[in-house]
Amino acid sequence: MSSSPDNARATGASPRAQEKRVPYTTVHGAIRRLLESTQDVIAALLALVLFGAMVRALWLMVQHALAPTLSFRVVIAEALFILVLIELQRLLIIYLRDHHVSVDVMVEIALVAALREVSLLGIVEVEALQLLATTLFVIALGVLLRYGDVRAGEGRRAHGAHE
Repeated sequence: MSSSPDNARATGASPRAQEKRVPYTTVHGAIRRLLESTQDVIAALLALVLFGAMVRALWLMVQHALAPTLSFRVVIAEALFILVLIELQRLLIIYLRDHHVSVDVMVEIALVAALREVSLLGIVEVEALQLLATTLFVIALGVLLRYGDVRAGEGRRAHGAHE
């Protein structure tokens, strides 16, 4: 007697149910689901903490902008810091939605963070070797973002796209 889909329908059990189950596979599935749920909770808490940090940074930026002695460098650095936090928030939202980390968003965050550091220090005050290393880093990230297989193709849904 062969095990066919017709035979499985006649007995009322699916072909998968007729296979012999190994007891520890259900434990692995339960542990995997528990760990995924725990990671989701951690990511959600991290998103809330980042949101609080964004509100605090925005408040500090407003205070610096309204201070009697306005420092453009500090205000711009705070604004770029808020943009980095926004991108990190976006990365966490993508993780919670798709359960994977978006590499293209990570590259964008690294680009903004590197440019923030250079603008915070000022181009004139940065040592030549450090400026060369930062320039090569930004170029490498730009090339990776443009020519690497990091961006979603036309046929695939982009990570930042709304459904």
